[in-house]
Amino acid sequence: MSSLSTFMDHALFSPSQPAWLNYDDDDLINAYCNSHRAALGTEIHEWSSAQIKLSNKVSNIKEIEKGVKTHIFEKYTGTGADYGKMLLENMDYLPHEIYPTVKLFVNDSIGYRMSSEQKIEYSDLCWGTSDAITCVDNKLFIFDLKTGSRPAKETQLLVYAALFCLQEHTKPNELEIETRIYQNGDALITNPPSDVIYDIMSKIVHLDSVIGKFRGRR
Repeated sequence: MSSLSTFMDHALFSPSQPAWLNYDDDDLINAYCNSHRAALGTEIHEWSSAQIKLSNKVSNIKEIEKGVKTHIFEKYTGTGADYGKMLLENMDYLPHEIYPTVKLFVNDSIGYRMSSEQKIEYSDLCWGTSDAITCVDNKLFIFDLKTGSRPAKETQLLVYAALFCLQEHTKPNELEIETRIYQNGDALITNPPSDVIYDIMSKIVHLDSVIGKFRGRR
């Protein structure tokens, strides 16, 4: 068994998920290249967060690739496993557009003096950790870095905005809200209307109430 497969719970081309039977050669290669993209995305997020917290702006793409590789090497050295080595080998399969996306996200987050990996919480049932967030002079900015290729939707960031308003006892119509999804070398910028945030806030309060009453019956 290869060192790559020892770190996977299931075979990449498993009998339990036989969709690969219909793959052509390109599909097979893409599946292999993307097999550890989520794990590498976690490492990229950790490295990016560290740069934001230290206000280390990124000057070029090679700096990012070298920085992430160093992060992985230092994180897993001495763990007694080859997981770090496997991740480093699989970095060669990452799409090149990831690096300019990371550069844009890190530098913008630093430019807006945002907090990285900040927990936003309404209750123990509903909370999350934002990639980057700040609120200054009634202007709320929420940025999210996506390392996957499938186009992301802004719903996650809308929930963060609703949680922020609940946590800080702030009304959405008293804020200027801007969300950004950084993906595929670009940033998708939206300004959600306050009524959308109010609606999500109401649903969060409702779900917390429903589950709270259910817990109380036990």
